[in-house]
Amino acid sequence: MRLAVFVDQLFCRDENVLSTDGTYALFLASFACAGHEVVFIGREAPGPGRAAYLLDHPGISFEPIPYYPSLYQLWRKDPRIYGRIRRKVRAIASGWDAFIFAAPHPIGNMIARQCIALGVPVALTVRQDLVRQMSSHRGLKRILATIAARVFEWEARRLARGRTVFIVGNNSDFQRYGDRTRVYFPCLITDKQFRALSATNFTGDPARLLFVGRLAPEKGLAILLNAIAQVKALRKKFHLDIVGSGLLEKELKQQAAELGISEQVTFHGHVAYGPALFELYRRAGTFVMPSLTEGFPQVINEALCFGLPILATTVGGIPSFLTNEETALLVPPGDVNALVGGIERMLRDEHLRARLGHRGRELMANNTLEANRERVLSTIREEVLLGRK
Repeated sequence: MRLAVFVDQLFCRDENVLSTDGTYALFLASFACAGHEVVFIGREAPGPGRAAYLLDHPGISFEPIPYYPSLYQLWRKDPRIYGRIRRKVRAIASGWDAFIFAAPHPIGNMIARQCIALGVPVALTVRQDLVRQMSSHRGLKRILATIAARVFEWEARRLARGRTVFIVGNNSDFQRYGDRTRVYFPCLITDKQFRALSATNFTGDPARLLFVGRLAPEKGLAILLNAIAQVKALRKKFHLDIVGSGLLEKELKQQAAELGISEQVTFHGHVAYGPALFELYRRAGTFVMPSLTEGFPQVINEALCFGLPILATTVGGIPSFLTNEETALLVPPGDVNALVGGIERMLRDEHLRARLGHRGRELMANNTLEANRERVLSTIREEVLLGRK
C-alpha cells in the first residue's frame, strides 16, 4: 500500500536526509518497515537542517506544504495557503491507496475532503482533546484558539461519519460520530527494545520522583510543584527530577523558588533518548505524569519498560490503557490534594510500588510498536479493500 499521512509537525531536509521534530511521526514511519510506502505531508522548514528524529527508510517520501510557524499563525502567514495545498493534493492524491491524518486540523480536514472527492479512502487518528489543549493558553489567544478548535473538531466529526477513526483512549465524542472506531496506543518501543529495557532490575530510590516531558501549560507542572510544596511540609527526604524543556522553564523555576522547594526539585533540561535518560528512569522510585490534557505520552511506555510505578492523571488515553491500583495509580487532573495523596502513597507504600511496576511491565509486553502497528495496518487494509469495492 501507498499510505499518505498528514501530521502537523515540522519536517527538515539536509541534502537527502529527512527528519522531523515530533516522535509521533516515528510510529507512522514504522509502516515502511512493514513493507508499505509512507508519504508524509507536512510543513517544511524554511532552510536546510536536521531535526531530532530521522526518517531515513527508503520506503518513506515527503510532499512539502508551505511553511507556517504555528497553527495559530497559519492565516497570518499566508491566507492563500489553502488554495495552494488543494491544487497540490488534486495533482498527486490519485497515487495514494489511503490517506491518514491527525484530527482535528484545518489542513488535515481540507486534504481529507479532497481525497474523499477523488475516491481515496480516508482514516482519522484522534490523539487528544484539542479544545481542552487550546484552553490551557491565556488571554485573547485562549479565546480565539478555543473557538477555532471547536470549529475544526465539528468538521472532523462530520468527516468521521462512516470512516475508520483510530482513537487514543476512549474519546466519546468521536466514538459517537464515527461508525468504525478503533482504540489504539501508538508506541515507539520495539519488541527488541522492550526485551532489553525490561531486563533491567528495578532498584530505584523510593524517595525519588521523575517527570519527563515538555514544560508546557497542559502538562500540569505548576500543579505538581504546588503538590511538592505540600509534601515537603509532611516529609523532608524526597526529590523530584524534571526532565524536559519548554516555554515555561523560567516560570517553573521561579515558582519552585517562591514555594521554597528548590532543594527538592532538579530541572535537568532536555535529555536525549539514550543512556543518560535511562539512568534517570533507573534512579527513580515513581514516575509522575500530572497532565491536564494528553493523547498518550510515550514516556509512560518507557517508564513501564523499566518497571517504574506510575502516578498519572485520568486524561486522554491514559485511563484507557492503565488501570487504577493495578498498572498505575490514577488521580483526577488539576486536583492538588489528590496529587499530594498519590505522591504520599507512592513514597510510603513499598508493596503498591512493586505491584504497579510488575503489572505495568507485563502490560507493555503486548503493546510494543509491532503489536500496535499491526492493529492499525490490518484495519487500514480493510479500509482500502472496502474503498475499492
